[in-house]
Parts: sequence; structure tokens; C-alpha cells
Amino acid sequence: MRTAATTAAPYAAVTELDLALGDPRDPGSPYGFAAMARRDAGEAYPRELAERVGPWLRTAFVPAGQGGDLVSLDHTLMLVRAAARRDPAVMPATMFSITAAVCVLAAGSAGQRERVVRLLREGGSVGFALSEAEHGGDLLANSCTAAPASGKDGGGYVLDGEKWLVGLGERCQALLVVARTGRRGPGAFSALLLEGSEVDKARSGIRQRPAGMRGVDFAGFRFEGLPVRADALVGQPGHGLEIAMKAMQVVRTMSTGCSLACADTGLRLAWDFARERRVGGRGADGLPYPRRELATAAALVLAADVAALTAARGAHALPQAQSLWSSVAKKTATDFADEALARCADVLGTRSLLRDGPYAAFDTVRRDNAVVRYIDTSPVANTRLVAAQLARLAGAAGSADDGDGAQDALGRVFDLGAALPEADWDRLRLSGRGGDPVLSRLPAVAAAVRHAVTEGAAAPVADAARIVARTRELECAVGGLLHDVSWRLGGGKDQDGGPPELGHLAERLCLLHTAASCVHLWWACRDRSLFGLPPGDAGWLSPVLTAVLDRAGGRVAPLPDAEARRLMDVVTPLYEENRMFSCAAPHLA
Repeated sequence: MRTAATTAAPYAAVTELDLALGDPRDPGSPYGFAAMARRDAGEAYPRELAERVGPWLRTAFVPAGQGGDLVSLDHTLMLVRAAARRDPAVMPATMFSITAAVCVLAAGSAGQRERVVRLLREGGSVGFALSEAEHGGDLLANSCTAAPASGKDGGGYVLDGEKWLVGLGERCQALLVVARTGRRGPGAFSALLLEGSEVDKARSGIRQRPAGMRGVDFAGFRFEGLPVRADALVGQPGHGLEIAMKAMQVVRTMSTGCSLACADTGLRLAWDFARERRVGGRGADGLPYPRRELATAAALVLAADVAALTAARGAHALPQAQSLWSSVAKKTATDFADEALARCADVLGTRSLLRDGPYAAFDTVRRDNAVVRYIDTSPVANTRLVAAQLARLAGAAGSADDGDGAQDALGRVFDLGAALPEADWDRLRLSGRGGDPVLSRLPAVAAAVRHAVTEGAAAPVADAARIVARTRELECAVGGLLHDVSWRLGGGKDQDGGPPELGHLAERLCLLHTAASCVHLWWACRDRSLFGLPPGDAGWLSPVLTAVLDRAGGRVAPLPDAEARRLMDVVTPLYEENRMFSCAAPHLA
């Protein structure tokens, strides 16, 4: 729901929404943690919560010029986090239409766009039918066909085959189907928008029950000679897979909001327990082990926040880079949320497993986050998407050419106060050109950061020394990665003589891009508050860089004690003041 305050200060709407939902720790609140755990236990659809937040979310990804409420994608991401921290299942309950809808908004006719937006605004949903049980992630092997109908039937198509794991498949009023219309290759698929009775006739009645996101249906469809109108075609024939892959860039970015919401709730519950637990007359959160685990979990959440928020802003300013950035954000958010929740579980101990009591919601968000990891794009498929771009990135190493207007656009992405161009999903590309501006502009920005923290007194001296060391380490790691990519693509072998393995390099790239994004963010926002700190305070930067660089180097280690203490100084006020664990740090209920 857009308001005047939303337009003037976008993240103010996050506080507005969260306050409207009340205290999530209230056991009697239908929008709280206890209600989440009860719904999960009963596999109940989050109807009441979805109806409450639906006006804020249903069309929050639809550009205003197409009849929607999109202010900016980072604004929508933050709203998702506020709603989903109370129950991650509310995101699919209100926004599972995003994939199909973005396909239509990017490539559909004016009539299709108008009908889809009206359906969403009225509380309806559009299913997305791409996957097939027999083929999984091998989309080019999909066998559901859309054959041309005979002339005597008035043209159009005849659908045959099956689709599965369609979100809200039992409830959706429309369905976007990607079906085979050609023989082979990516151009062998087209997208069709089914509406009304066409959808009802194809429901198979087969429902899958996931371990998380309980109550949200994942249903199947069976097409047995189903006639479909000619004007159901979305975009050009043979472009269905391309349209879907572009839409998935928006979806991957938005899915990070659910992972971050799970991590936010998990961290908050673990901290509640550690503070209430008395050991030797003092709170457990002050003891070395719980403090270290909470600090490390928080560092990972802050890093994922930066990756997600800047990727969302990049969808406006650098849409051609979104093919890479959306995958980086998805990888970072799911991996870091997984580890953060595992560390929080160790703080909670056996209470992390209980289905009753004040911490029962912890198990819910942990299982829900595991579902987020696999929906829209699986980890393997996501890594392949990044690996496919490594040759381009390595080839552009050392070049200042990162694509059209990349330098100015990059500044707008990382300056959280900068205005963004209106979103246009038709500007998304399957792959960018040139290098990744986040990495290619890193040397200049890192040098400026080092000068600022040493000569400009923008941070405490102790932090300055660590920031200098971490930024130099980051630059060396980026250079080493690009060298390794070039070497392997040139025929280099692993030490054991095996073939080059690009998946590991793709995973390292995601981590180094995330670390570089943190450096860019501090530099672009040094005159404004980040993570609730005074403007220019870089106290968060070194601990977060340490956590990310450790993992880029293959070390899944807790923060060193000094870094853990410093980060706790940063995040403790966020916890105590009920603010989101985010660089924007909006106030919560």
C-alpha cells in the first residue's frame, strides 16, 4: 500500500507495516511468532496474515506505469522482510505470482498485462508452470507440448503433458505455461497465459507437501489435448524460456527477502534466549561462546543484506547486470542464512528443536529457509548461471568497459539516498556485457576507503588498520580469482589432474562480489547512517569482510574475538531498539 510517506521516505513504509502488525512476540497475536508456529504445526495456510499484508505486497513488484505499486525493488524487498519475519509462508501466499506476472509485464500484450494486474490487485494469483517431474532442472528436456491447433478449430494451440510444483496451483485463477513449440534448443519453447476455465480443466489434483512453507500448496497440472486460444501466447513464439529466465532474475532477488526474514527471526529468538539465560549470575549473551556465535551469525546476515539490497537497486540502475547480481544475492542470502540459523541453533540448544514454547518458531523459520533455497532456482542451477558468465568476466578483467553507463549507475546503486530510474522488466538481459562493475571498480574504491579511514579519521584507528588489511586481502583475492578463471578456461588442470571445475570458482565469485559490495556501500554512504551507526562509522565493515573473506578462502570459521566484540557493539543496539538487521535499520514493532 503506497502512501505519501512511502514516496517521500521509502523505508518508512517498512516501519509503518510492521507497527500495523503489532508485537511479534505477543503469544495472542495472529501476526506473531507463536501464531506462525501454530500454523506450521497444523499445515495451515496463513490466510489472515496474507489478507492483512496483501495490499502492501500483491502488486509491489509491478511498475507504477503498468498499474502497480512498485516504488523501487529494494523498497519491496524490505516490505517482504517485515512481513515474512512473522511467517515466511506469507511471501508465497501473497507473491507467488511474481514469476508469471513479470513474464507478462515484460513481454505480454497490453490486454494481458491489464488483466494480470487487475487479478493481482483483487487478491487473485497467477501460477507459473515450468518444471516437470521427469526432467527437474534440465529445462531443455521438458516434454510438455503446445502444438498448433487445426484451422477448423480456429487456430491457437493444443497443450499436452504435465507440470508440477506450481506454487498456489490449487488456488490460482491464471497460469503461465512454458511449453515446447519447437524441436530443440532454448528457442523451442513458448509461453502461454491460460485463464479461467482453461486453468480449471487442467488441475491434476496432485499436491506436493514440502517440509517447510507448510500450508502453501504446490500443485500439479495435466494437459490432455487442452485447446488454448491463439491470443494466449505471451511474447514471440520460441521466446518462452528466454522470457522466463529474465523474470527469474527478479524472482531470485526478491526471494532473498524471505531468507533474510528467516535469519532475522532466528537471530532475534536466539538472542532472546541468550539474554534470558543466566549462567553464573550473568546473561549467556555475554559469555564468549554464545557471543561469538551470535556475532558471526549477525555478520553473515549483514553481508547478505548488503548483497540483496544492492542487487534489488541494481535491477533499476543496471538491469543488464542482474543476470549475475541476482544469482550472487540468492547464493549469498541462502547460504549465509543457513549458516546463521545453524549457529543460532547451537545457542538455543535443544530449544531449537521444540515445537512448543517461546522458541517454537525457530524450527519453522529454519525449515522454511531450506525451502527458499530450492524454489525458483536451485543451488546447482544458480551456480551454473554464474559459471556461465565467468569467461566474460575474466575476459574483461582490467578493462574500464563494464557496459553502458556502468560507473554512474553503480554510484546510484550503492548510494541508498539516490533516486533510481523506473523499473522496466523488458530491459533485463540473459547476460551482461563487459565485466562486473562491482569488481572492476573495486581497486579505486578500496584505495579511497583506505585513505578515508587512515587520513580522514572516518573510523577508529584500530578499525582502520583492520579495514586496510581486509580491503587489500579482498583485492588480492579478486585478482587471484580472475587469474584462476583464465587459467582454467585456457586448459589448466586441478592439482589432481582432473578437469577444470568452474563451480567452485563461481561460488568464490559470489562471495567476493558480496565483500566488494560492502566496500562500495560504505564509500557511497559514508555521509549517512548505516546499521544504525553515526555517518561514516565503519565499525561494521571489518568484521563483515572478515566473515565473508574467510568463506571465500574456504574457512567456515567464527569471527575472532576482537571482531566479534566489535560487531556486537554494532548489532546489539539494533536488537535492543527493535530495528531490522539491515544497513537501512528501519524500526520494527
